[in-house]
Amino acid sequence: MSLTKTLAPRLSLSLTSLSARSTHVHSTPTRLYSTPPTRPIAQQCPKCSTPNPLPTTPCQSCSTLLPLPHGLSHHSMLDLSQPIPASPAFSSAFDLPAELAKLPAYGYSIDVKDARQRMLRKQQTLHPDRYASQGDRVVSLARELSGRVNEAYSVLADPLKRAEYLLSAHALATEETDSITDPLLLAEILEAREELESATTEEEVTALREANHEKVEATIQAITEAFSTDPPNFTQAKHLATQLRYWQGLEKAAREWSPSS
Repeated sequence: MSLTKTLAPRLSLSLTSLSARSTHVHSTPTRLYSTPPTRPIAQQCPKCSTPNPLPTTPCQSCSTLLPLPHGLSHHSMLDLSQPIPASPAFSSAFDLPAELAKLPAYGYSIDVKDARQRMLRKQQTLHPDRYASQGDRVVSLARELSGRVNEAYSVLADPLKRAEYLLSAHALATEETDSITDPLLLAEILEAREELESATTEEEVTALREANHEKVEATIQAITEAFSTDPPNFTQAKHLATQLRYWQGLEKAAREWSPSS
């Protein structure tokens, strides 16, 4: 099977070129994180009755491991935002679009290094081994919470997964079948794939990877700008996320390249 066939899904979505899109997206100054609400949602510790703002666990007073309601955003799981309930009363249903709207670039602007440090700190307190003496139920809860923190970081640390996650809040997540029909952009992608297929040296592949990296970074910047408009340009962000999937696919193929491939 040729590399082109393995990398390229069906080409059916109508997109404009990256350069054309960038001229229609207006960037706005962004901060990395927003100011938290003044009255965060809290749950009461069943052991000491201390109110703990979500998503705090274990309890700040007695270190009891607290379960967290489902539906919390990936951002709140890493303490990058605070959850907003879907109704004034405490509920397990949260208003994700309202929460994201309070974040810079609708939550797309992420300091990945900072997010990783937050993840590691949470994993230290949630590691199942810390609760081995408290019984299977608590160990199972620690394992579940640790897994949710891992998932949150895995999604937010990846530019494509992060865009898809934000788009999913508006039922606009990209699909594997989403593709490109803009002739100029399509020709550029196919040419890059053909160059990779015909490469015979590591130097050639390195040059292709460097050129592709620039396209990846430019696309990520354009996605940030699309999410930074008021209101966010979700349609534009989805088109750009589809482009990013193609460029990332080319990067993956280049990493796996070998002279015999």
